[in-house]
Amino acid sequence: MSLDDIDPIAAIDAVNWSAIPNPTGDPSDDPQRVAHALRLLTVSTTANETGDAASLLAGGGFVHEHSGMVFPAACAATPILLHLVEHGRRPRIRAAALGLVFDALCFLPLAGLNRVDTDHGRNVPLCCAIARHIRTRHPAALLAHGRYGRKLLAEAELHWRLTIEESELQPDGGLTAIAALEGTPSPTPVEAELHIPPFAQPVLTVRIDALTTDASGAACLHLAPAPSGTVVPGSTLFSAECGLNEH
Repeated sequence: MSLDDIDPIAAIDAVNWSAIPNPTGDPSDDPQRVAHALRLLTVSTTANETGDAASLLAGGGFVHEHSGMVFPAACAATPILLHLVEHGRRPRIRAAALGLVFDALCFLPLAGLNRVDTDHGRNVPLCCAIARHIRTRHPAALLAHGRYGRKLLAEAELHWRLTIEESELQPDGGLTAIAALEGTPSPTPVEAELHIPPFAQPVLTVRIDALTTDASGAACLHLAPAPSGTVVPGSTLFSAECGLNEH
């Protein structure tokens, strides 16, 4: 069931906010505070109420606007904010939610807190997890916000993801793989981090030597040299740069 099928307040309540780390220990960065601010933003009926709720989210726990910092709770909060971008009952709510999602995608996390577990993998770079939430929305919902929506979509495209479907070792010592591409890949050669199911082991840093794609998102890539681990279907590649983005 998608978030669009349920009430956003129910979606907020369904998140185990207490399981999300508070990276600073400061009460202003408590994920429960993020949940409270999301509820206030969802039900706000005046410009002042909307502004106060958005300020709570921008002041810690979700992002910290003054320091350009994003917190782990942003991953859980982003789908709810994207719902408000599309379905918020007032224009100010929709605009505030859009700005907050953009900040979450572009700000940097604290060192050591740039990884989140998601339903599509563990230890995913926080920015990549947020970008995937954005890409799963219908583009028209964001394009309706003009240049701000286009800017958010364009930024999310930079946080690419490759999901390997099959692979084969090559005589040159490299590995060729067929994969599904999300986003817009960097020019090759480029360093990537390789996540191999069941995703419990540390990520491997690899070099994508060549990459070709088509309009459907099908991709053919060559890794040189072949990684030390066994690359199985479902293995994923993210930009190594995203994995290093930290304060």
